[in-house]
Amino acid sequence: MFFLGNFADETAFKQWFHAALLRLALVGGDAASYQMTHDPASAARFTALDSKSDYLAKIKTAKDHIAKGDIYQLCLTTELQADYVGDPLALFLRLRRAHPAPYCTFLKTEHGTYVSISPERFISVRGSRVTSSPIKGTRPRSNDPAEDLELQQRLGSDEKERAENLMIVDLIRNDLSSICESGSVNVESLLAIRSYSTVHQLVSDVSGELVESKNGFDALRALFPGGSMTGAPKISACAILEQLEKRERGAYAGAIGWISATGDMDLGMVIRTAIFEASRVKIAVGGGITSGSYPATEHAEVQLKAMALVEAMGAEVSW
Repeated sequence: MFFLGNFADETAFKQWFHAALLRLALVGGDAASYQMTHDPASAARFTALDSKSDYLAKIKTAKDHIAKGDIYQLCLTTELQADYVGDPLALFLRLRRAHPAPYCTFLKTEHGTYVSISPERFISVRGSRVTSSPIKGTRPRSNDPAEDLELQQRLGSDEKERAENLMIVDLIRNDLSSICESGSVNVESLLAIRSYSTVHQLVSDVSGELVESKNGFDALRALFPGGSMTGAPKISACAILEQLEKRERGAYAGAIGWISATGDMDLGMVIRTAIFEASRVKIAVGGGITSGSYPATEHAEVQLKAMALVEAMGAEVSW
């Protein structure tokens, strides 16, 4: 969990830091009390920018590009929008308890407030060691233990999902090879199944040792934007996404976390994130399209990924 801010000088930072420690003690010690006095952010109905038929048509276009050899994977996304009332921090406290995730983040800036339950590590740098952990491959959870295990096993054996993950692993290996010692880039974990509150995911861990002349900032430049949120090859995928999505993603699919002055960092991917701006809230969702994708299945996946945030806000979605 990260609480971040922008400061004019060291004095302003220290004032904020001490106030934040006090607030954390109060909220962390009695989050339920905070939520009792602050209504969590809520919405009545989200509207998807792409209707179901439009999204299915875009998937077909993506597959046409794949068939022509322009790309071999595309992370196609859409966005949900709604008016909201209530307190984003109270919503975050609710989500943190109900949907714990490695990169749970609350970030308030002059541009908006970000409430994230992201499970995905974009980049971690410790000294010369750099790691990225792409997530590609999704199945829903079930309340029935036997069915939940079956869903997990199906994910692990699904050739389309495995291929999707492997493509991004190869992309990240290539990105890291440009700033890491020759022969040091390794896949530490391949196609591991990690389970979260609403989904099972396929996750791989790719690591390398930075060459002596490079630091974490160089690694961030080499990896950004994250391959799991673009597709591959990255440049071609981004060009096609610009044509298909016809909107700026903003912070979505970016990175959020902390960076030290030495270049050490731990940044999560900005996914499973609600972005509050004035009286509007936005939730972007997407999925990887490959030659083996079934459009209806891909559309169902984006609905699944939006579910935790939408339900936490007591809302419905007009797809």
